Amino acid sequence: MDRTIKILVTITCIAAGFSSFLYLCFRNRDILGEYYAQSSINIEIDYRYASNAAIAVETSPNPCSYWLSPTTTEQSSIGTVIIHKSIPLKRPFWNPALQFPRENAEEALLAIDHVAFFTGNKLHYFSSEDVKNFKREDTDSYAFFYLPGIYYKKSKIGWLDSFSIEKWSNYYGDFNFLVISLTSFFLYPARFIPVYLFLGLLLFMYRKKITNFYASVSNYREIFAYFSLVIIIFLSFILRFNGYVHHSGWSDEIFSAVYAGNPNASFINTFSDPGNPPFYFILLRFCFSIFGWSEETGTMLSVVTGSLSIITLYVFVNLFFGKKAGLFAAIFTAFSGFSIGYSQEMRCYILLMALVPVVSAAFLNYLKQSSIKNLVFYLLPSIGIVNTHFYGILFILANFIFFIVLRLYQKRFEWKKFFVFSIGNFILFLSFMPYFLYMLLIVKSDFLREFIPEPGHTLVFFVIVVFIAAFLVSGKKINKIINEHIKLNENQKIFISFLIFIPVFIFLLAFLISFIRPMITFRYLWPVCASLCFALIAVIVMFISSIKKIKYLTPLLIYMIIVGLHGIKPDIPSGGIEGYREARSYIAADVAANPERRAVMLDNAPGNSEYYGFPGLPSYSQDTDADVLYIYNDIFRMHEIDMYDDVRNADIDLSGMLRVHFDYKYPRADGGVIFKKYLR
Repeated sequence: MDRTIKILVTITCIAAGFSSFLYLCFRNRDILGEYYAQSSINIEIDYRYASNAAIAVETSPNPCSYWLSPTTTEQSSIGTVIIHKSIPLKRPFWNPALQFPRENAEEALLAIDHVAFFTGNKLHYFSSEDVKNFKREDTDSYAFFYLPGIYYKKSKIGWLDSFSIEKWSNYYGDFNFLVISLTSFFLYPARFIPVYLFLGLLLFMYRKKITNFYASVSNYREIFAYFSLVIIIFLSFILRFNGYVHHSGWSDEIFSAVYAGNPNASFINTFSDPGNPPFYFILLRFCFSIFGWSEETGTMLSVVTGSLSIITLYVFVNLFFGKKAGLFAAIFTAFSGFSIGYSQEMRCYILLMALVPVVSAAFLNYLKQSSIKNLVFYLLPSIGIVNTHFYGILFILANFIFFIVLRLYQKRFEWKKFFVFSIGNFILFLSFMPYFLYMLLIVKSDFLREFIPEPGHTLVFFVIVVFIAAFLVSGKKINKIINEHIKLNENQKIFISFLIFIPVFIFLLAFLISFIRPMITFRYLWPVCASLCFALIAVIVMFISSIKKIKYLTPLLIYMIIVGLHGIKPDIPSGGIEGYREARSYIAADVAANPERRAVMLDNAPGNSEYYGFPGLPSYSQDTDADVLYIYNDIFRMHEIDMYDDVRNADIDLSGMLRVHFDYKYPRADGGVIFKKYLR
């Protein structure tokens, strides 16, 4: 091809591909639909004007209007009601406006006490004075009053802002458009077919240079491996950092920050969680003390730990199967939806994922050489994992059983070494005792969990039992076939056996214990087993890549695994039914807009309000001299059904109770509601 023509084609492909990429990102809402933020409007208005109110928004391709309806059947004692509408998900919109019939539009506007517009993690509050200044536009039948400033700039990348993406008003405030777009581009290519066609043409044109570059890089494989690891870690950090504080934390996260990890509270509070020993909370408390007591600090600890978990897994796999398998394990972890989700949650699960490879490497090293030094190196991180989560205890117990089974299988069982290792495990048991005794004797916890074995657990249990029975019957034949096709040294065989044995044993043990003390759940099982599963998958992929006939399918296989792992995400109820910060922001704004009203709360939860920086309000009592009561209780009693129970227990009349809906991400009857009652 002529050089000039080649340059022109190259420029055309780049320009056309980039334009197609932007067009598909902006116009095809299915690409980024799941990242649209929920929007919800609440208007407190004189009940006589409530029936004709609507919220009008500009959308693509046509404008839409949604009628608002009262959240209660009764108006309050001063004659107002809350009218509400949750704007549907997966619909980009901008320029929201209040819509009233023209004949009484001005009267209706003056009848508004306030407008509260929730978009993603942000509240836009407009007092009655603010409402009077809304810009007005009329049609033949209706008057529209536009709410100012209802949009976000989604990207921190300056040049992207020039594309007017601020008009996409229903994204979260911390949503980075570029990261989500590129992630979708690589993981879901079918949505970007034109872009991939241009990219394919470029690769075909420059195939010789690419081949030569790959050949030159292969001479520096070690440098290339480390460079690839750095890129993977960087990408994993970006994926975890992006949107790490979309919503306020859910109840357990706020408990971690306000009670167990509070740097201003007594140190013994780190022992206060009945399901989680204190190690994670000690780390959290330490971070709060250094970087400040805030949601950003607490969640950033998980972001950093999630990125470190990739390094620990890489090192673990690299010790036994080299850099290639280590890189495979690292990339699977980096893009795992579960790993990303737990890296954005202020709980101990991602710490488990980071510690498991460290403990595993130390344990296998001890098996290779059973010295006191290696035992100490095993015990130190093991103390951390035992005191991070009770599934960490199951992991250590699985290691102990594996030690016995392996030594018996190898016919190398020695009572002396067994005794020494048992002493080490007894030390681990003693390290857990302060927490256990405190919970048992002081807190008087029964350690009961609400999780019980389900039919799916039982099915998995029987499948595992069948496979174990089959292996016991034909284990020698299986071992012979493996040895004929795959050359493994003794340490590698132990490594693979460990990767299979530990998750299986932990599941079986948790399943059986659950009939006595319910504890089994995928949410707890997966963090302690994920790293081992990723390592096993990485080793299998590495073996496939070494088979000449199918090694060219390895990139496709890796890609399919990444897509599959990215799509499996934990169910973390941040925001939605548990949007504590969003709810308290409304209460704070409403109180500030009406200083003439004396406001109280049924349960002010001072620790929570201090953590989020909201002003404290007096607590309600029967003889309270107050004008308005807000009800959005402490974190474990903030669902609607709990709030109704608290209202009845306080002997508060339910008539005239206003209900503010701040989010309907989870359309359940017991969430996303604030109670407000005028006392006089």
